[in-house]
Amino acid sequence: MIPHIPWYTTLTLVVTQPFIAFAVWRILAPAAPRAVRIGLGVFLGGWVALAFALAPSPATLVGRDPFYLTPLLAVFALGSFAVVLLAFGLSPQLRRAVAAASLPAIVGVQFYRILGVLFIILLAQGQLPAHFAAPAGWGDIFVGLTAPVVALALMRRTAGARTLANAWNLFGLLDLMVAVGMGTGVLAPYLMPELGSRVPSAAAMGVFPLILVPTFAVPLSVILHVIALLRLRHGTRAEARLVARTVS
Repeated sequence: MIPHIPWYTTLTLVVTQPFIAFAVWRILAPAAPRAVRIGLGVFLGGWVALAFALAPSPATLVGRDPFYLTPLLAVFALGSFAVVLLAFGLSPQLRRAVAAASLPAIVGVQFYRILGVLFIILLAQGQLPAHFAAPAGWGDIFVGLTAPVVALALMRRTAGARTLANAWNLFGLLDLMVAVGMGTGVLAPYLMPELGSRVPSAAAMGVFPLILVPTFAVPLSVILHVIALLRLRHGTRAEARLVARTVS
């Protein structure tokens, strides 16, 4: 079945993905030297451009095996992670820039996860299967709505803010794992055994415009969660060293 994605869903995804890339660049770039700022811009802009350029048309679903998984999902996920790890390993300037970036902003920018509401809308229209759209949609909505709350707690240094932020980031990663696992059908037999031992993937997520989510927004969210967790861990250690010096 060729999915019939409403025009407003397509427009929303087409507009928001470049905006998300720009917002992340604005958060990470201020403390970076010019070369690193340009590199970040090229990486994020090129990533979005490739996601658009390589997105298959919905027409490619005609006659396709319902269990088919486009290799683009793995290519974009593993490719983006590899580039980020390589860049961090080779560039001390990038590491310093990320360490200097606003942690509340790194958390708060994931407000864009409220786009999960699109999954709920498409579920109601019969364009996405419930085993994927319900957990992925509601999970993303929760993460997106709470992102500014966690960011504000960090900014104000509210008691327990770091613990809250750690829990939020871990939940956000778990939400993404469940979404990918259910969308590909890999986790469905384990989390919802009533569906059977083999569950087809959410076909609409493998073609334009919805494929922009797993090829760009999802890997980016994973990277942001990992950066936030590392920053939180480093901050906790720094505070512990400061307390130790004060006591001694």
